[in-house]
Amino acid sequence: MNLSITFFVILILSILLFFTFFSMRRWFKPIEIFLLFLFTSYLCQHLFYTLSSPYDRLRVVEDHLPFWTVRLQYGVVFAITLLWLMVIYRLNWTLFRKLTATFAWILFWVIVEKTFLILGVLESQSISWYPSLDMFFSMLVILLTLFFTNLLQQVLRKERII
Repeated sequence: MNLSITFFVILILSILLFFTFFSMRRWFKPIEIFLLFLFTSYLCQHLFYTLSSPYDRLRVVEDHLPFWTVRLQYGVVFAITLLWLMVIYRLNWTLFRKLTATFAWILFWVIVEKTFLILGVLESQSISWYPSLDMFFSMLVILLTLFFTNLLQQVLRKERII
Protein backbone atom coordinates (compact mmCIF):
# COMPACT_ATOMS: atom_id res chain seq x y z
CA MET A 1 0.00 0.00 0.00
CA ASN A 2 2.79 2.46 0.92
CA LEU A 3 4.60 1.70 -2.33
CA SER A 4 1.60 2.53 -4.50
CA ILE A 5 0.91 5.76 -2.60
CA THR A 6 4.58 6.72 -2.91
CA PHE A 7 4.51 5.99 -6.63
CA PHE A 8 1.42 8.12 -7.25
CA VAL A 9 2.76 11.00 -5.16
CA ILE A 10 6.01 10.99 -7.16
CA LEU A 11 4.06 10.66 -10.43
CA ILE A 12 1.84 13.65 -9.63
CA LEU A 13 4.86 15.66 -8.47
CA SER A 14 6.66 14.80 -11.72
CA ILE A 15 3.72 15.95 -13.83
CA LEU A 16 3.39 19.18 -11.86
CA LEU A 17 7.11 19.87 -12.19
CA PHE A 18 6.91 19.40 -15.97
CA PHE A 19 4.49 22.33 -16.10
CA THR A 20 7.13 24.56 -14.50
CA PHE A 21 9.26 24.36 -17.65
CA PHE A 22 7.24 27.24 -19.11
CA SER A 23 8.26 29.48 -16.22
CA MET A 24 11.94 28.75 -16.85
CA ARG A 25 11.83 30.49 -20.23
CA ARG A 26 12.61 33.79 -18.51
CA TRP A 27 16.12 32.52 -17.75
CA PHE A 28 16.74 29.78 -20.31
CA LYS A 29 15.91 29.39 -23.97
CA PRO A 30 13.73 26.36 -24.83
CA ILE A 31 16.67 24.50 -26.40
CA GLU A 32 18.68 25.09 -23.22
CA ILE A 33 15.85 23.77 -21.06
CA PHE A 34 15.56 20.67 -23.22
CA LEU A 35 19.29 19.93 -23.28
CA LEU A 36 19.78 20.72 -19.61
CA PHE A 37 16.87 18.48 -18.67
CA LEU A 38 18.32 15.61 -20.68
CA PHE A 39 21.72 16.15 -19.07
CA THR A 40 20.47 16.46 -15.50
CA SER A 41 18.08 13.54 -15.87
CA TYR A 42 20.82 11.31 -17.23
CA LEU A 43 23.28 12.49 -14.61
CA CYS A 44 20.96 11.95 -11.64
CA GLN A 45 19.83 8.51 -12.83
CA HIS A 46 23.25 7.35 -13.91
CA LEU A 47 24.97 8.46 -10.74
CA PHE A 48 22.42 6.71 -8.54
CA TYR A 49 22.47 3.43 -10.46
CA THR A 50 26.24 3.45 -10.90
CA LEU A 51 26.86 4.01 -7.23
CA SER A 52 24.15 1.74 -5.90
CA SER A 53 24.58 -1.29 -8.12
CA PRO A 54 28.13 -2.49 -7.34
CA TYR A 55 27.88 -1.80 -3.61
CA ASP A 56 25.55 -2.88 -0.84
CA ARG A 57 24.91 0.75 0.05
CA LEU A 58 21.49 1.28 -1.54
CA ARG A 59 19.46 -0.80 -3.92
CA VAL A 60 16.01 -0.54 -5.47
CA VAL A 61 13.56 -3.17 -4.25
CA GLU A 62 12.94 -5.63 -7.08
CA ASP A 63 9.33 -4.79 -7.82
CA HIS A 64 7.60 -2.68 -10.48
CA LEU A 65 6.37 0.22 -8.35
CA PRO A 66 9.69 0.87 -6.56
CA PHE A 67 11.53 0.66 -9.89
CA TRP A 68 9.31 3.28 -11.54
CA THR A 69 9.17 5.41 -8.40
CA VAL A 70 12.96 5.64 -8.33
CA ARG A 71 13.10 6.30 -12.09
CA LEU A 72 10.65 9.18 -11.76
CA GLN A 73 12.34 10.56 -8.66
CA TYR A 74 15.87 10.52 -10.04
CA GLY A 75 15.02 11.09 -13.69
CA VAL A 76 12.34 13.77 -13.37
CA VAL A 77 11.93 15.24 -9.89
CA PHE A 78 15.62 15.63 -9.06
CA ALA A 79 16.39 16.74 -12.62
CA ILE A 80 13.75 19.48 -12.73
CA THR A 81 14.48 20.71 -9.22
CA LEU A 82 18.14 20.84 -10.22
CA LEU A 83 17.17 22.99 -13.21
CA TRP A 84 15.41 25.34 -10.82
CA LEU A 85 18.61 25.47 -8.80
CA MET A 86 20.39 26.53 -12.00
CA VAL A 87 17.76 29.26 -12.39
CA ILE A 88 18.68 30.47 -8.91
CA TYR A 89 22.30 30.66 -9.99
CA ARG A 90 21.27 32.91 -12.88
CA LEU A 91 19.42 35.29 -10.59
CA ASN A 92 21.09 38.27 -8.99
CA TRP A 93 20.90 36.73 -5.56
CA THR A 94 23.60 36.97 -2.94
CA LEU A 95 26.05 34.14 -2.56
CA PHE A 96 24.49 33.27 0.79
CA ARG A 97 21.04 32.77 -0.76
CA LYS A 98 22.50 30.68 -3.59
CA LEU A 99 24.39 28.48 -1.14
CA THR A 100 21.29 28.14 1.03
CA ALA A 101 19.30 26.94 -1.99
CA THR A 102 22.13 24.56 -2.90
CA PHE A 103 22.23 23.03 0.57
CA ALA A 104 18.43 22.79 0.56
CA TRP A 105 18.62 20.76 -2.67
CA ILE A 106 21.30 18.51 -1.17
CA LEU A 107 19.20 18.05 1.96
CA PHE A 108 16.18 17.26 -0.25
CA TRP A 109 18.23 14.51 -1.97
CA VAL A 110 19.26 12.96 1.37
CA ILE A 111 15.78 13.19 2.91
CA VAL A 112 14.20 11.54 -0.14
CA GLU A 113 16.67 8.66 0.01
CA LYS A 114 16.08 8.18 3.75
CA THR A 115 12.32 8.31 3.20
CA PHE A 116 12.59 5.75 0.40
CA LEU A 117 14.60 3.52 2.74
CA ILE A 118 11.95 3.79 5.44
CA LEU A 119 9.06 3.18 3.01
CA GLY A 120 10.75 0.18 1.40
CA VAL A 121 11.34 1.65 -2.05
CA LEU A 122 15.08 1.33 -1.48
CA GLU A 123 16.85 -1.25 0.61
CA SER A 124 20.29 -1.43 2.10
CA GLN A 125 22.22 -4.61 2.78
CA SER A 126 24.76 -2.82 4.94
CA ILE A 127 24.42 -2.28 8.66
CA SER A 128 24.14 1.47 8.39
CA TRP A 129 23.43 4.15 5.84
CA TYR A 130 25.83 7.05 5.45
CA PRO A 131 24.13 10.27 4.32
CA SER A 132 27.53 11.94 3.98
CA LEU A 133 28.15 9.83 0.87
CA ASP A 134 24.85 10.97 -0.61
CA MET A 135 25.68 14.57 0.23
CA PHE A 136 29.01 14.24 -1.55
CA PHE A 137 27.43 12.72 -4.65
CA SER A 138 24.69 15.34 -4.77
CA MET A 139 27.35 18.06 -4.55
CA LEU A 140 29.13 16.37 -7.43
CA VAL A 141 25.90 16.43 -9.44
CA ILE A 142 25.48 20.15 -8.74
CA LEU A 143 29.06 20.98 -9.72
CA LEU A 144 28.84 19.00 -12.96
CA THR A 145 25.51 20.63 -13.79
CA LEU A 146 26.88 24.12 -13.12
CA PHE A 147 29.84 23.40 -15.37
CA PHE A 148 27.63 21.98 -18.12
CA THR A 149 25.15 24.87 -17.86
CA ASN A 150 27.90 27.43 -18.40
CA LEU A 151 29.52 25.39 -21.15
CA LEU A 152 26.20 24.86 -22.93
CA GLN A 153 25.40 28.56 -22.87
CA GLN A 154 28.81 29.41 -24.34
CA VAL A 155 28.52 26.80 -27.09
CA LEU A 156 24.98 27.80 -28.03
CA ARG A 157 26.00 31.47 -28.23
CA LYS A 158 29.08 30.65 -30.26
CA GLU A 159 26.96 28.67 -32.71
CA ARG A 160 24.38 31.50 -32.71
CA ILE A 161 21.56 29.25 -31.59
CA ILE A 162 20.63 31.56 -28.73
